Parts: sequence; structure tokens; C-alpha cells
Amino acid sequence: MFSVRFLPLLFLMLASFLIPPHSFALDGNALYAANCASCHGRGGEGGKGPALRKEGLLRTVSHEYLTRTMTFGRPLLGCPSFKDKLSAGEMSGIAAHIKSWQEGEQISAPSHAVEPSYTERGEQHFMLCGGCHGTEGEGAMSPPLLDPGLLSSISDSELRAVISWGRPGTPMKGYLKGLGGLAVLSPDEIDELISYIRYRQKNLKQ
Repeated sequence: MFSVRFLPLLFLMLASFLIPPHSFALDGNALYAANCASCHGRGGEGGKGPALRKEGLLRTVSHEYLTRTMTFGRPLLGCPSFKDKLSAGEMSGIAAHIKSWQEGEQISAPSHAVEPSYTERGEQHFMLCGGCHGTEGEGAMSPPLLDPGLLSSISDSELRAVISWGRPGTPMKGYLKGLGGLAVLSPDEIDELISYIRYRQKNLKQ
């Protein structure tokens, strides 16, 4: 005679057959396809939005940078925020999927933070960025540098890595000596530039 004691076990057994396996775990590939592929391409090759499967990007940003990008969006590029659509776990799954495309070693830089401040030297360093990113950081041949979403997503360490070493495979060259940038900046001068960028960030409309 069947006992009601076995009903919970029976329901679990039925669920294992009826519910697809990926329903029990966050599937970054499927989440990316549903939320990102229409703009960035199924394989991250780009489309209406920029390519994400680029070593120059993937090697210079962290998993957290990608989740913050989904949280804050890119207002100046028309990329929406997903904070009201996706959970933190779902965004983390997408970020892990994107980072899985990375082939080369991570490019890192010292992690200390800088204080936002205006200095003439920082402003002069910022002018070096204007030829590609626009004189006011609004974007030109390269993406906007003073996009609120970008600056809310990128850490000082990640900014330092990009400015110092550039982004491999892109026109963005590093500003450390011997790397081909428009000028040569010392680590202290790079920090002055980051400090100025953070100063400008404080005055941006969110």
C-alpha cells in the first residue's frame, strides 16, 4: 500500500524529469543570448553595439566591471541598465560567460584609489585623450570617456591599466614609455589624469 510519506520524494522525482537541467543553475550563455546578443552579437562579435569578444577589452577589465556595466548601462551609447530586469546572480552568469572568451593573461595595474581633484596638469593630460574620445570626453572615433555608466563601472586600477598599457589589438596605445602612446606619462602623471577624470565624473548627470 502506497504511503503518503513518499509523496515529497515522488514530486522531486517528477520535477527532475519535467524541469530542464539548466533551470537549476544560472546559464550565462543562454542569459547572454537573451539579453545581449541582439546588440553585441551571438558570439560577442558586435553589431548595433560594440564587440565584446576583444582581447583588448577582456584582458583589461574584471568580472565586476562587467556586472557593474550591466547595472549602470552606458547612457551615452544607448545601452540600458539591466538592474531592474536581471538579478545579481544572472548578471554574474553573463559576466562569467563573457570573460570565458578571454585567451590572454589579465593586464593589471596597482589598485590604489585616487582622490577626485582638479589640477592643470591633470587637465593637460586629459587633452591627450581628446583626439579619439572627444575634447569633452563625449566620444568621437572612440567611445565616450565621460559616460556616467562607464565611470561608475570601471575601477581606478582598471583605468590605470588601460592608460598605462593600452588595449592590445586596438588603436589605444599605452602611455608608459615605449608603448607608442601619443605622449609618455609617468605613473604619477597617470594618477593625475585619473584624478582629473574622477573630478569630472562628480559633475556628470547620472
